[in-house]
Amino acid sequence: MNNPQKRSKLTGYASLPFGEISQCVAGDIGVLGVPSEVDSGPRMGASLAPDVLRKMAGQLEVDLPAAGWDLGNLDLSGDWSGVLTHLVTQMVAGDIVPVVLGGASNVASGVLQALPDLPVVAAMPLVRGDVAARQEETIWVGLNGGQPADVWDQINQRSMAWRTARQLDEGNTGFSSMPKRAILWVDISVIDLGHAAGAVGLNPGGMKPETLVSVIGAMTCSWQAIVITGLAPARDTRGMSELTAIETLNAALRNG
Repeated sequence: MNNPQKRSKLTGYASLPFGEISQCVAGDIGVLGVPSEVDSGPRMGASLAPDVLRKMAGQLEVDLPAAGWDLGNLDLSGDWSGVLTHLVTQMVAGDIVPVVLGGASNVASGVLQALPDLPVVAAMPLVRGDVAARQEETIWVGLNGGQPADVWDQINQRSMAWRTARQLDEGNTGFSSMPKRAILWVDISVIDLGHAAGAVGLNPGGMKPETLVSVIGAMTCSWQAIVITGLAPARDTRGMSELTAIETLNAALRNG
């Protein structure tokens, strides 16, 4: 699954040992890097995210509120999305929580396909079709006003819960109901570019990093899978984008 030479140069995410799914036990997390790249555009570099997050977590000496294994990076040759779906299905069946570090947004598609009956908490600036097609319990965190009118109509007709970045930054963080079990998808593009420059998407007026961490940390869902996408580390020389991703993940694991 992972290049042995690259594995020898890195420490597992947050000092987790590198291992295989067979070594995980119920209650563990399984961290999996999926270094896919965006198709085009000036803000490429998402493929660097999994290893940069490992390095940053090591430098910060992050302590995870969960035990588990780092499963390395997925080989992106062949039908990698299908392999990802299979691995996520296998982990969830064993009561192991997949923590998937992308990569471009197509990484999340493989995770969602593995768990089609679960609601999603999606922290992202724009609605994506693969999430909009899911069940009504989907919760949108940090939307901006860029959605077409028909998308807003679909969200409202299906009674999906949502909060804009501005509402959340102003303290309007309450949701009337929260699913007991859900998938968490955090796209780093939900953060305002001025606070965290290392995002694939440009999102002026997006969320503040501390708001994202606080909102996700306050949710009481039992996360069946967590996926992080949209991080382009080379675009952020200060490392604030990686720090936001790590703190959000820790907040989710601590309370979920």
